Amino acid sequence: MKFQFTAIALGCTALLAACGGGGGGDTGSLAQAISFNFPGGGMVGIPPNVTTTKLVATASGGGAVTFESKTPTTCTVSGDVLSLLKAGECQVVAHQAGGNGFAAASQSQLFVIPKQPQKITFRNPGTLPLDTTPVQLVATSNIAGKTVAFKSTTPNVCTVSGTTMTKVANGMCTITATAGDDIYDDGTVVRNIPIGTATADALTFLSGYKDGSTTNEQGGLGGSGYTSENGWWCNGLCTTKVDPAANTFMFDFTATLPTAPDGRWIGAGFDMYALAPTLSDLAKGADTNAGTRIDAQAAIKFNFAQNSEWFASSNNKVDVKLILGHHAFVGTDNKDCNVTLQSVFTPTSASPTAYSIGLREFTIVESCGLTGLDPWFELQDYPISKIDFAADAANISVPLSGTTTTFRTRGTLTGPITFQ
Repeated sequence: MKFQFTAIALGCTALLAACGGGGGGDTGSLAQAISFNFPGGGMVGIPPNVTTTKLVATASGGGAVTFESKTPTTCTVSGDVLSLLKAGECQVVAHQAGGNGFAAASQSQLFVIPKQPQKITFRNPGTLPLDTTPVQLVATSNIAGKTVAFKSTTPNVCTVSGTTMTKVANGMCTITATAGDDIYDDGTVVRNIPIGTATADALTFLSGYKDGSTTNEQGGLGGSGYTSENGWWCNGLCTTKVDPAANTFMFDFTATLPTAPDGRWIGAGFDMYALAPTLSDLAKGADTNAGTRIDAQAAIKFNFAQNSEWFASSNNKVDVKLILGHHAFVGTDNKDCNVTLQSVFTPTSASPTAYSIGLREFTIVESCGLTGLDPWFELQDYPISKIDFAADAANISVPLSGTTTTFRTRGTLTGPITFQ
């Protein structure tokens, strides 16, 4: 990137800098231009290292160009080498003193020196009772040795001294954690902690269903059904139906299979899922960044119904799976895997019924080979990118009799899925 500037001896209008004088040679009225390559883009170095940039500029009059820093506390110049000392604005001027009939000229470049990135990890402790028990706040930086500072922006609800939070009144306590300086970005994290009777704001994963494959928020919809008798796949046995007017998403798996002479039992499975807004699938080979990010929300809320045959069976429990954006490769073939949390509920009715499951009740059922994972920390650190409702076991398992056996598994979601 180049900026070009023209200076005229009788009316110099140098950008962001004063024009130079005549220098040691003859001056004249011929205008000359300085072509000064943009020196920005470098990031401040981590001490004791200093980021340097070679300055390049040429004058159309052919004379030598010298450089000067106008912000020596931020950046300095030695010859044609620019040193970036700390983050902030750096202004460098290229001068040509004039001579041989050309007027003196100057060209200025102004740019920002960015800080080094920093990530702060500060997890929300969740809803706290209003009492006199102090709370020790814990946050870390990915930069070794950095101390994280805490500040309350709601002193009428909570106060902070050092790393100790004191509860003052019912309400939402907002704490900011930062650890920035002249070298590293602040990496600020804000947590909203409910105190006493306060509750966290509701987060909407989806508000409803647009069509057979899409939520109102453009997230994908789908499902799968499978049996031991048809190759463990839908194979034409699955039906998806969305009714936008009723705001429902129904997934049906009805299998009619020939009997087996040895009296084997049918093994079957079922799941229906919704993806976070704008997602048609999880990312491949990397974390998925889209999804709902939990702060102090305590539960997932949804409305679910089963068909009467499934509800009446002995295996009518339903798994709720939260598939997170946390990705890892597994196996020798580097298969994509996402960390998954799960809780199980038993429907109380075949009809549409509202359910609420505490997020602290979820456990990790797919770790993708990673160790030491904490479910609450995972919910704090990664978005919920996909939610799956699945039969906890073989939802209908019956002996094969007669010439065919038919079983149906149908789940229906009505209305929004939220976290609060």
